[in-house]
Order: sequence, then C-alpha cells, then structure tokens
Amino acid sequence: MQKIKTLAGLVFLALPAFSQTTPEAAVAAALQNHPSVRAAGFEVQAKQFGEKAALNLPNPEINAESPTGEFYAVGVLQSFEFPTVYARQKQVAKAETALARAGQRMSENDLRYLVRVLYLESQVAEYQARQWGERDTLYRNIANTAIRQFAAGEVDFLQKTIAENEAGQVNLQHLAAGQKAVSFRRELTAYTGLPQLGYLLPLRPDTSVMDDQPLLQNNPGVAYSQQAVQVAERQVSLAKSKALPNFSLGYLNQGARDTPLDYRFRASIGIPLWAGQYHAGAHAARAEAQAAVARAETQTQSVALEVQRVQTDIAVAHANVQYQIREALPRSRALLEAALRMREAGQVDYVNFLRIVDEAYEIQRNYAEQVRTLNMAQLRLRHLSGN
Repeated sequence: MQKIKTLAGLVFLALPAFSQTTPEAAVAAALQNHPSVRAAGFEVQAKQFGEKAALNLPNPEINAESPTGEFYAVGVLQSFEFPTVYARQKQVAKAETALARAGQRMSENDLRYLVRVLYLESQVAEYQARQWGERDTLYRNIANTAIRQFAAGEVDFLQKTIAENEAGQVNLQHLAAGQKAVSFRRELTAYTGLPQLGYLLPLRPDTSVMDDQPLLQNNPGVAYSQQAVQVAERQVSLAKSKALPNFSLGYLNQGARDTPLDYRFRASIGIPLWAGQYHAGAHAARAEAQAAVARAETQTQSVALEVQRVQTDIAVAHANVQYQIREALPRSRALLEAALRMREAGQVDYVNFLRIVDEAYEIQRNYAEQVRTLNMAQLRLRHLSGN
C-alpha cells in the first residue's frame, strides 16, 4: 500500500502543470492562514486594550455610617495616585504595544523564512525525484539488457547480477525520493493553508546580491530588543513615580444634618514614608533596563556576525555552483554519453559501465546540493534583513 502511495506521488510530480505556486504566493498564503500570525495579532490587540486600562483608578468606596448616633449619612471616597503615575503608566502601555508589534514582525519574518525553506526543500526533493526517475528508467533498461545478454551467453552471471542489483537499489532510491518530495509538499501545504499546491518553480541558483548596510536596522530581532529597552526605560520612570504621594477625595457628613455643604467634604494625602521600598523598586527597574541594553547590544553583535558568516557562505556556494554549471555538469553529460556508447559497442563491461554512470549522476546530485546550499544561505540573509 505504501508503495502504491509513493508511486501515486511520483505520478503527481510528473503530471503537466496547470497551475503554479511561487514562493511569494506561498508566503502570502501562510501569512494569511497560519495560526502563529493570528496569535501575534491578538497579542497586539491585547496590548492596545492595555493602553485603555493604563489609568487604572481604584473603585470608589460608597459607605453609610452614623457619625453622631442620630442618623445615617451616605458618603463616597475616591483614591487616586499622583497624576504623573498615570501618565507614565500610559507610556509603559504604549511601549509594550510597540513591543508586541515588533514581536509580530519577528513572528511573521520567522514564518516567511520557514515557508521559503520548505519551498526550497520541496524544489530540491522534486529535482532529485525526477533525477532518480530518469536514473531508474536507465538502470531498468540496463538490467533487462544484461538479462538478455546473459541468456544469449554474451555476459557472465556476475555482470548480470550486478546490473540487476544496481537496478533494484536505484528503484528503492527512486521510491524514497518520491516519498520525500510528497512529504515536503504536504508540510508546505499545511503551513500555507492552501487546499492544493500548484507546480513549483524549477530549482535554480539564486545569484541576487543584497546590500548589507540596512540589515542591522531592518532585522526584526534587533528591533525587538531595542524596543524592549524602551519598555524597560519607561518602567524605570514608572517605578520612580511610585514614590510620589497619593490622594483621596470624599464626601461624608460628619456633623449634624444642617451642616453646611462646604464642610461635608474630606481630602487626604498619602505620605511615601517608607522610601526604602520605592528606592528598591526603582533600582530593580534600572537594573532591568541595563540588562535590556546589554541584551540589545548582544543581539546586534550576533546578527552582525551572522551576516558576515552568511555572506561568506554565499560567496563560497556561488563559486561552487558556477564551477558545477561551467565544468562539472557538462562533464557529467559527456561521461554518461560516452559510457552509453562504449556499452553499446561492447567496449566496457557492466561493472565499469555502472561505476561511470554512478559518477555521472553523483555530479548531478552534487549540483543540486550546491544550489540548495547557495539558496539556503540567500534565504538566511533575507531572514536577517527582515524580508
């Protein structure tokens, strides 16, 4: 049953393409459908509602008491912090909203990178599946020819057995490559949320060049850590304002019924007498701000070093791909054509013939791996740039 499914996947890969799914289309679908994007959006909404709750006044107290023992008087008492506290709470809430937006951009950037990597892996897997399919057909023909020649006494049992064994091994590799290609397509479908993917673009080396100057400025991780510094600095200001006095205003008739209205109000002020606890809170917030600054510097340095490593990888991979295109692939085709001619002319036995064919196809496999390495490095650079 599993073999049937694999063959069905291979047939699907070989069908004519009536629709196409580009990498950008896959990314756009993932950004629209993936739950991580929705989660990041809800976090931003939560912080925006938090801005409206920044005032955070305590509930008024409504009480009834009999101050003179003759009647009950109804009163109300409202407490509130020093106005500076509310202003700084609002600043903290706005900074946290901006931090949530930076986190949303970072989440979207990670998702774009993941989808593009899956798209690349699918391209490589389908390229290799087609290559193994071509090789499988060739080896089947070779094995059938060896069987006929053995029956006619033209080759010995050893050569026939080697040809059959190689054909069987290649067929297994063909099936495995088909399974891998179908598996990557399923993963890509799951991330994009598309009901069905069209055919993918052919595997080609990405030779685009990016300017490294804006990379650090546009990197979502750097932007997030810098915004975290802003939040920490707002927290320091808020912690300092906690040491300011608080107030309460109220209304309650503490005298006779005919007490003038002017004497029925009360006011009080809270003295921040225990200054030690407020200073400790301010010191803790200041230490956290310094830690946030250090984390931002660490993130910036890490990204800068990663950019240098990726650019080195791109340069090396680009040189390897150019060598493969310029020399290795033509040599592979020449080896394969020469081996086939020599085999048809009877100038080489099956052992050496299959060894030459293996070397020719190994060159093609190396080309796919070098293109994958180059394109993966380019994707990493795009990820670092926030694109």
